[in-house]
Amino acid sequence: MKTSTKITVTLILLCISFASISAVHNVTVSSNTFSPAVLNIEAGDSVIFTNTSGLHNVVADNGSFRCSTDCEVVPLDGGGQPSSGAWVIEITFNTVGSFNYFCEIHGGSGGSGMSGVINVVAPTTGVVHEVRSSNFEFSPDDLEIEVGDFVNFINDEGFHNVRADDDSFLCSEGCLGSGFNLPSSASLSNWNFYIPFNEVGNSRYFCEPHGSPGGNGMSGIIRVVAEDNIFTNGFE
Repeated sequence: MKTSTKITVTLILLCISFASISAVHNVTVSSNTFSPAVLNIEAGDSVIFTNTSGLHNVVADNGSFRCSTDCEVVPLDGGGQPSSGAWVIEITFNTVGSFNYFCEIHGGSGGSGMSGVINVVAPTTGVVHEVRSSNFEFSPDDLEIEVGDFVNFINDEGFHNVRADDDSFLCSEGCLGSGFNLPSSASLSNWNFYIPFNEVGNSRYFCEPHGSPGGNGMSGIIRVVAEDNIFTNGFE
């Protein structure tokens, strides 16, 4: 009886642990349509666009991304050209907002022709913590969270960005490697983005213009701990 009870509790805890991990959504590109054309996701989630037929690409109305076989990293560098190949591209959405997009061959900005929209809301599947940057410091600069939680980095003022010591993330207006053309270098804009932390351990970060790795200058640390097991003592 005791063994059966412990197995049941373990399964419950596993469900709780995996519930907060960022999700991956799929959009099929074919027959001059995006399917689904309207997608609702949470910040930190990724969208995989898969072209199954036709000459297409995926371009944000505001120019923040342009993708097909690859994504344009620098505006007008030639990336993201319409392609008839069976291309697959993944874009991670770290910021909240509605992102309208279209195919340059068969659609246009504003929802005309072959187009779609990604609606991104703040995460609801994990606890969200805030870290704000201003006056050459992060506040709080030492934060303990649980695995699966999110950190919302917000720039209130100043020329800043956020770079992990281990380069696992580098963000400001956009995040490097997310598929967006937005800069991840220091910016004066009031940027606002979410990063999920799905592994236990310490994650140090810094502002490139005003800090350096190892906790020097404008820097901070996220201490990610395992979820509290409130059931353990009662069943051991």
